[in-house]
Amino acid sequence: MEKQGEKKSEKAILAGILAIEVFLVLAILFFLSMPILNQVYAVVGANNVTVTTLLQVGNVFPEVTTVIINSGNAITLVPNATAGVPIYVVVRDFNGEADIQNVSVIFWNTATSTYGSANDNNRHYTNISCNLNASYGTIYEVNATCIVPLYYFADPGNWNATITAFDNESLSNQNSSNMSVNSLLALGLPDVINYGIVNATTVSPEAMANVTNFGNVMINISVKGYAIYQGDNLSMNCSLGALKNISIDYEKYNMTNSIAGAQTLSQFQANYTNLSASAVIRRMNVPYRQNDVAPFTDDTNTTYWRMYVPIGVAGSCQGSIIFGAVQSPGFG
Repeated sequence: MEKQGEKKSEKAILAGILAIEVFLVLAILFFLSMPILNQVYAVVGANNVTVTTLLQVGNVFPEVTTVIINSGNAITLVPNATAGVPIYVVVRDFNGEADIQNVSVIFWNTATSTYGSANDNNRHYTNISCNLNASYGTIYEVNATCIVPLYYFADPGNWNATITAFDNESLSNQNSSNMSVNSLLALGLPDVINYGIVNATTVSPEAMANVTNFGNVMINISVKGYAIYQGDNLSMNCSLGALKNISIDYEKYNMTNSIAGAQTLSQFQANYTNLSASAVIRRMNVPYRQNDVAPFTDDTNTTYWRMYVPIGVAGSCQGSIIFGAVQSPGFG
């Protein structure tokens, strides 16, 4: 009886082992027959499969799409002042307009400077930040207005405006445009040349008149005079006396040298040049300003003037001298 019981026990164990092996085989077959997670297989009778593809875009750099300088017009400078040159810019960023952090401009003369040169009022300007307008255009665009304060002595010729746009992750993009700066002929002089009190038949003390170049090219000057109306061949009209007018020949100038001390009439005539009723161009080659800090240092030349008072005039006398700026030959 014991042997029969042992045999039954062995059969039960073998049956259990067999059952486990069958279960494991079935389980393996089941899992092999299941699709692997996130994979797609063709089914019987299908000849193609559609697979979904995914991508997350990290960041997109901003694009400078538009650069317009001074509304597309050549730039005219302002004598002895600055001209605010507007540069109109459109920037696009497909991450959204809020991602556009900064728009800046570098403006320089392409003949006398380069993009990376130091700032100089004659040839190189930097506006590190422009005004942004997020209300412009689509949700991806901003308009920027950059104002460059261009000095009156900025070099004439072709200028380049290079715009740089940065986003919040410091990605950047550039675009540029060119525009011409016109030559500017302008000069400055004192309001009055005052000879003081001069007796009849004597020559006045020397009076000085500084000519300052308020433009952006080297200049010569033209001069002519009148007393009452242009072309009257008079230098001054006086309030008293029999003549009341002084001939234009009695007002004279020297464009280069100062002559100290009193002058006789003959010395006066030898050392100075007659003023005339018609404009005469005199070579002075007055430089335009290069010094960014101190005006009236490298841009000013001095002229020297005297007047002879003939017999027959008296009282208070007054006349006019017209100075003109003429571009020096070969400069441009």
